[in-house]
Amino acid sequence: MDWLNTAADAVSSGFDAVSGYATDAFDWIGDNPEAANMIGGVALGAAQGYMQNKQADDERAFQREMYDKKREDRFSKPGEIGNYGSHRNTIAGKGLISGGMITGED
Repeated sequence: MDWLNTAADAVSSGFDAVSGYATDAFDWIGDNPEAANMIGGVALGAAQGYMQNKQADDERAFQREMYDKKREDRFSKPGEIGNYGSHRNTIAGKGLISGGMITGED
């Protein structure tokens, strides 16, 4: 169980070190508000730049997808022509043979 005490001491000392650094950092921020505002502004600017870049990438992807769909719609697609049956029946019903001009029917 000696190793357990050693591990617990290491974790405790690590936590103490981290909390000491955090306390020092917050004390420094309290003592230097102008510098803290400047650091915060830089961080905010970087975050806004990242979000604008991501939004521009999304917009470009959307525009590319819309362009591809419009381009695809301009090409003819075999098997998608409609209303052929109605034209065929109309033409066949009034032809020279079926309309009676050659056969002598009324």
